[in-house]
Amino acid sequence: MIGANGDSPQFLNSMKILFIGDIFGNTGKRIVAQCLPNLMRQRSIDVCIANAENIAGGKGITHNLIKKLHKFGVQVITGGNHSLVCPDSYDDYAADPCLLRPHNLPPGNIGKGTSVLTLPDNRKIGVINLLGRTFSQEQFDCPFRTGLAAIEAMRSLTPCIVVDFHAEATSEKRAFAHFVDGKVSAVLGTHTHVQTADEKILEHGTAYITDVGMTGPEDSVIGTKKDLVVKRFLLQTHVRFEPAEDRPMLNAAVVDVDEPSGKAVAVERIYERITFA
Repeated sequence: MIGANGDSPQFLNSMKILFIGDIFGNTGKRIVAQCLPNLMRQRSIDVCIANAENIAGGKGITHNLIKKLHKFGVQVITGGNHSLVCPDSYDDYAADPCLLRPHNLPPGNIGKGTSVLTLPDNRKIGVINLLGRTFSQEQFDCPFRTGLAAIEAMRSLTPCIVVDFHAEATSEKRAFAHFVDGKVSAVLGTHTHVQTADEKILEHGTAYITDVGMTGPEDSVIGTKKDLVVKRFLLQTHVRFEPAEDRPMLNAAVVDVDEPSGKAVAVERIYERITFA
């Protein structure tokens, strides 16, 4: 665990946040179902957030899977470019205050990209979901400008704010983290499905990691069966992808936040190989 000064601190009055990296397919769902209750208990987790835009067969999320994730203990579900793939989930996006899609999707899209969760002890945590634009073929609203406006509005309710920045480019994620350093508790990158080893606390108290990684099958190409992806690159024509299943792994990050100030005091990335019971 990395503290604000690079040490392993002990601290009081903290909020401990678990963020689970992109849950991929049935393998990812099984990992969360099996591991989350013990993980939250062993690490004294106050809040669990998970990116689940790939849980429905590798793309999107369904009504039943949303219900299951909440049942497993995920309090806030974030997404990305695949969030609205499954029409089955549209009613949930409209009604569930803790189901997010990217905040900077153009106006008119169903759902919302921000949420403030009140814990049983009345502490509050804000979550913002943003989508990066670099290397994207779509024209999303600026995540820097829309993100900052959402942060400033949310800080009147709570200083504890986590941003899921779902993006391809490391440079865009790092730039955004420096842009909001000191204004949010954590900027946690998602989307690439490959966990990075650059977790740190920035100068003004924001925890950061370029990509939390993927919770799903490690023996894959970012969740998909290897041979199918290789075939796609070789032939340069359409190949129907299928989720892989082998070597399940959990990728996550734990951030300890000083609740009065909202500043991160420690961050730890988690990589665990899983054996199903």
